[in-house]
Amino acid sequence: MKLSRPEFLQATAATIAATALPNVTGGRTLILPFASAPYPHSSRAKGHTYQGRLYDAATHYSNSDTGIFIPDGWRVRGGAIDFIVHFYGWNHDIAATLSTYRLREQLVTSGRDAILVVPEGPTNSPDSGFGKLELDPGGFQRFMTDVAGRLKQLQISNTDRIGRIVLTAHSGGYGGAGGVLTRGGMNDAITDVILFDAAYGYFDAFADWARAPQHHLLSLFTGDTSTGNAALMGKLQAPTPNLYVRLADSMTLAQLQTRAPTFVLTSVAHDDLLQKYSWYSLFLQTTALDAIP
Repeated sequence: MKLSRPEFLQATAATIAATALPNVTGGRTLILPFASAPYPHSSRAKGHTYQGRLYDAATHYSNSDTGIFIPDGWRVRGGAIDFIVHFYGWNHDIAATLSTYRLREQLVTSGRDAILVVPEGPTNSPDSGFGKLELDPGGFQRFMTDVAGRLKQLQISNTDRIGRIVLTAHSGGYGGAGGVLTRGGMNDAITDVILFDAAYGYFDAFADWARAPQHHLLSLFTGDTSTGNAALMGKLQAPTPNLYVRLADSMTLAQLQTRAPTFVLTSVAHDDLLQKYSWYSLFLQTTALDAIP
């Protein structure tokens, strides 16, 4: 399939934008704009005020880019594309998130056969809002349909069908993940939700989704979210034990692969959780995603 001139220019622009990120061995990075991305959105048309400071819409809520990382060896599984969608926390953007937490490198190390998607949420703002993906009914479904369609259009994939989806969220990224589970329209496709100190809200949404036996909730937490995680545990408890609580310094991969709701307590600093011990890579190995052969 040949690309039209607009499609070619867009693919070229994506490659140029991706060069702003450090090179990563083991895959290809694209930065692509999507009308269905979180922003711009009416919820932040006037910006966002935090502790007396205004974070204006033009600077912090107008970027419609999405980071996409395709590991070498990735392939379509069962006629569909499997995805990992990550929601970052406060005061970040796509580039800082990918570089600081080494998400691409850790996906490669995990060996999971999936494409990583990081939508731009609030750009360098102390805010957990994720615009269209959090607040618009069916917003996540439209976004994922657009992403899958673009991958096919660019001849990266031979299909635009969506397979399994893993949601990961760090800190304030809970707003995106919680909103997706509340009204995103794709809960049946979401097999795993991994929270990195992100239980600040949407407790009912996370608990309701996690009650399905085919779903797997894994929550790593520090003292910052101990209350939120306790609330989640309380909502998930059944008359018989149905969840696990572990300590990070003694956890094993086998313990994390039970598919029962699992909560892991750690003393590692909030901003080091994903990358210090490569736990992002470890936790991806607990998901329903297949390994690259």
